Amino acid sequence: MVGVQPLSDTAVGRVQDFYRVQGGREAWPWRHWNAQPTVARAINRRISGSPRRSLHEVLGEVLPDLGLSLPAARAVSLGCGRGGQDRSLFRHGIVKTLVGYDLSPDSIEAAAGWARAAGIEGFHYRLGDLNSLDLDEGAYDLVVATMSLHHAAELERLYDVAARALRPGGLMVIDEYAGPSRFRWTEAQMRAVNGLLTILSPAMRTTPDGILKPLIEHQPEAFFEAVDPSEAIRSGEVLACLEARFDVLWRRPYGGTILHPMLHDIACNFREGDLFAETFLGAAIALEDTMMATGELQSDFVALVARPK
Repeated sequence: MVGVQPLSDTAVGRVQDFYRVQGGREAWPWRHWNAQPTVARAINRRISGSPRRSLHEVLGEVLPDLGLSLPAARAVSLGCGRGGQDRSLFRHGIVKTLVGYDLSPDSIEAAAGWARAAGIEGFHYRLGDLNSLDLDEGAYDLVVATMSLHHAAELERLYDVAARALRPGGLMVIDEYAGPSRFRWTEAQMRAVNGLLTILSPAMRTTPDGILKPLIEHQPEAFFEAVDPSEAIRSGEVLACLEARFDVLWRRPYGGTILHPMLHDIACNFREGDLFAETFLGAAIALEDTMMATGELQSDFVALVARPK
């Protein structure tokens, strides 16, 4: 780990406060670029080849092909948040029992409550910091991390713990932001995103909080320290650190390099059936496809399955 210090107790407290305040908003589709239906179909196409087949549907075929019997008898979810992805894995027959860890007490409480409401008896949620988490050796068939690894400062330690926690033949699945650390967008990325944002009317660029979404720019470290000290702390190293300890068996980059920074906080303004919204998104998706195909942009998001070396 170069130039990054583990989160202090004060910083951990700020992260917990952030998710206490933001917890309810995390469930709102407008916060997440990938929840917009047209974009979600594009992601599905990039992962599965079909706009109607999601990652979890594909994993239901990929994991058995890689030797894992489903549903996995014992799974662990790293940075489970409010448990939405865990419940989806259960619905798709991928996990049977699961232990979820998260730094936010509010998220843990919500995840447990939603699991009970869904009638899922085999899910248990515990408070845990991914930077210092310990797991029993050889205890799990499946380790899952969904949009959590880019919050971890101690990536090397976390991957070592995950590798040891897997039984022989066990697998790790990640669905992750692996773009530039601290969102240090590339110049090509900023030109593309900001060019598209300037086309939008003020109404299309206004968040539900009534704020005009600004053009994207690099934020100083003080911004992250004040808001969420864990955000994208080493996201640019997520894949390199994993590949040093795991063999990647299946990988699907699915973009987000333009769509994520462009749509964050304003995705709700792009309603299905709105001719301008659908035409604009179609053009943005095509631009992202083209710029990734030519190598001008790399994919910022990836889903993959890996096995310890």
